[in-house]
Amino acid sequence: MPLAYLLYYLVFIPLSYLPWSVMYGVSAALEWLNWHLVGYRKAVVVDNIRRSFPAYTEREVTRLARDYYGFFFDSVAESVKLFSMSEGAAVRRCRVVNPEVVDHLRVAGRSFIAYGAHFSNWEIAALSFQPQFAGFQVMGIYSPLNNAVLDRLFRVNRGRTGTQLVSRRVVQEYFDTHDGTPTVEFFVADQSPSNARWQKLHWTEFLGRTTAFLAGPERYAVRHDRPVYYMNLRRQGRGYYTAKLIPITDEPRETEPGFITECFARRLEHEIRRDPATWLWSHRRWKRGVPDRVAELLRTKDHLPPEYDPEG
Repeated sequence: MPLAYLLYYLVFIPLSYLPWSVMYGVSAALEWLNWHLVGYRKAVVVDNIRRSFPAYTEREVTRLARDYYGFFFDSVAESVKLFSMSEGAAVRRCRVVNPEVVDHLRVAGRSFIAYGAHFSNWEIAALSFQPQFAGFQVMGIYSPLNNAVLDRLFRVNRGRTGTQLVSRRVVQEYFDTHDGTPTVEFFVADQSPSNARWQKLHWTEFLGRTTAFLAGPERYAVRHDRPVYYMNLRRQGRGYYTAKLIPITDEPRETEPGFITECFARRLEHEIRRDPATWLWSHRRWKRGVPDRVAELLRTKDHLPPEYDPEG
């Protein structure tokens, strides 16, 4: 039997049945060990926070870094619990407060794109959303794991409540062959872009730094006439979250290039400043430099929209 199966059935599944108090106790122990001994991406976290909040004292930077690791290991514990969490429990722990705002799209038979980010616990959201969007199919665009067996097992677990997953490698094929079923197409869109020319990216000031954003979700919205909403995920307490749909546009083809992505960047920045500990600070978000031409253009522009053909 492959090691991946053993890991899944003999580690993840049994751990998921442990009481919440035990899981959070393990989380606290891991946070202490990481901060004092292991230091997983500690330099990255501290540097990201220091540059994003230049007015912070070193004591405030350290406090936020500790808070981040506390939340990070809590979210790992919560994600392990998902392997045996019921649909009802998932909905109670991540409630969509206003699903009715897209009722008009369901009635019209229209799909829509929901922008999300590595903010709060997006894994619980993946399990809880489908039961809360009656009449829609929830579709998550995701990055496959390197281990094919674990990837399949994780997809099956994430799909227990009906959510379907589409690899980011075949997103265009999905849009080209979509059968018209009203669908919530969920993009986690705050990754660091890779293998893309700077002209194809959306550039803006984000947390005080020149930052590139992927233009893919906006391109699909315009090309396939998908309304766009920001999925505002907030932590309400340990293990409890709410999600709120915030409209960006119901008519993407009437927006200026870059408008949709810029709205996402501004909304996400606002949420990070409101509750900074729940963003993924250990991600190397700014690992690539800023091209000279981008820096020059941004001296006179608020942002640089991507260059792409919305029709092709």
